[in-house]
Amino acid sequence: MTGGAKSALTLVLWASASYLLWIVLTGTFALHELLLGTLAALLATLGLGTVNLKYPARFRPTLGELLAFWRLAWYLLSGAGEVWLVAARDLVGGKPANSMFRLAEFEAGEQEDPHCTARRVLATTYTTVAPNFIVLGVNSRERKLLFHQIERSAVPKMTKGLGAKS
Repeated sequence: MTGGAKSALTLVLWASASYLLWIVLTGTFALHELLLGTLAALLATLGLGTVNLKYPARFRPTLGELLAFWRLAWYLLSGAGEVWLVAARDLVGGKPANSMFRLAEFEAGEQEDPHCTARRVLATTYTTVAPNFIVLGVNSRERKLLFHQIERSAVPKMTKGLGAKS
């Protein structure tokens, strides 16, 4: 497939996904909503195409890295439990939270490598979903992951699978 055909296919897929998202979020098949959804999807695709011309996306994760999200449900539950315990302890005048910033070694890879970029983005996004972890950034040059925790715990297995070290 040529570069132009691939770009056109990508734009058609984005327009279709945007339109389907519009239908799901509005929850109706009323004619005016369908027409407005068509316009919104075309505008979103135009914006995406314009930005992609100036700043092309360099994001090529493996299927396994994309599917690492299966662990998120447990991280959401355990993280929420941790936040509730810390809040309850604070409310009754117990030991205050050990809120802290931490650095972890991270195999960040090369700045311009699409696969390495995907790992950094997925590690940041997936890890920050949990309420007890906030990833502040990845320093590619120094190969560090900076994050904040309410209580000290191990780096999640999912984040380790994306390049973090203990």
